[in-house]
Amino acid sequence: MRWIEEESFERLAEDLEGRGFSTSWIKEKVKSFKVETPSWGYRDSGTRFAVFHQPGAARDVHECLEDAAFVHRLTGACPSVALHIPWDRVEDFGALREEAEAKGVRIGAINPNLFQDPDYKFGSLANPKPEVRKKALEHIFECIDIMEQVGSEVLSLWFADGTDYPGQGDFRRRKAWMEEGLREVYDRLPGKSRMLIEYKFFEPAFYHTDIPDWGTAYALATKLGPKAQVLVDTGHHPQGTNIEFLVA
Repeated sequence: MRWIEEESFERLAEDLEGRGFSTSWIKEKVKSFKVETPSWGYRDSGTRFAVFHQPGAARDVHECLEDAAFVHRLTGACPSVALHIPWDRVEDFGALREEAEAKGVRIGAINPNLFQDPDYKFGSLANPKPEVRKKALEHIFECIDIMEQVGSEVLSLWFADGTDYPGQGDFRRRKAWMEEGLREVYDRLPGKSRMLIEYKFFEPAFYHTDIPDWGTAYALATKLGPKAQVLVDTGHHPQGTNIEFLVA
């Protein structure tokens, strides 16, 4: 089997070189490509209808780090692990950072949970109630503090905010509240850190989503400044979207 793979690679390399591509350059690019795995990817997986329990699935963040370290040892390409708060909350994040590094990985992006608390039923930063918007901001600020404790430079934000029927919310006010909240988050970012704004076409809201597409996320990021960027999610577009084109 191995000789078949080697022969296939040799044919591919010959074809690429013949078309003017440097295979040594391509190999170096592939070797330098890194993937950050999410802690929740090592836990029991679920669908919209049920969680399917699997023997050996990680039960806490410590086991997630153990699994992530194993994946990195196998691939050499997955050196960091994203955390989700409060799912991965611990008493001592400094100790968690040391634990990750001792296992051969580091902690990557910090993801606030802005959708499971009952108070977020009608949104988080775009919620019509100021006390809920404040609660969401305080949680994001907590995550920024965690970033500093674990040595992370990335805050990853996804909002389930939206409405389910016409007239449920004021689009313009919700947009203004979202912008105001993101501005406060941006101004709190430390040093060289950055914030990623993720979008989703629909769900859980079915009439409108406050950040529904890459264009909205890009407009928000541009307005905020260079430390705000768009997180391109390959599963959050309308079906058939040409992702390569929008990235280009």
